[in-house]
Amino acid sequence: MKVDDKGRLAIPAQFRKQLREGSYVSVSQDNVLAIYPPELWAALGDQLQNPLPGPDQRALARTLYSLSDPFEPDGQGRIGLAPEQRRLAGIETTSTVMVIGAGQRVEIWPADRWDSYSADAQGRFTEFADRVISGH
Repeated sequence: MKVDDKGRLAIPAQFRKQLREGSYVSVSQDNVLAIYPPELWAALGDQLQNPLPGPDQRALARTLYSLSDPFEPDGQGRIGLAPEQRRLAGIETTSTVMVIGAGQRVEIWPADRWDSYSADAQGRFTEFADRVISGH
């Protein structure tokens, strides 16, 4: 997928069906962008609602919310990626990105970083599965 010269990205139809009104685009781990559906966005907000948050919680909430925008595709299924979102994720205008499903959310990666990350993660699939699923 290509980001156009105005910073817009066409979201594939299968993901647009999954992402309803109330979804948000923001930053995520690994310096990528994520589109959070409403229930996941709300759950994240619940995690950050401690009445006396510590410094890590405050920093996470400030970063997540200050870099978030409502997911509002135009008539052609495109969303605008804010300049600061693109900068943090390393996404240039007119660059190629990968839009991938990641459980309940959708992630947007610079294509070259995704290729490198994916090759490593796929090669270590059994190792990750053993640690995460089996607890070893």
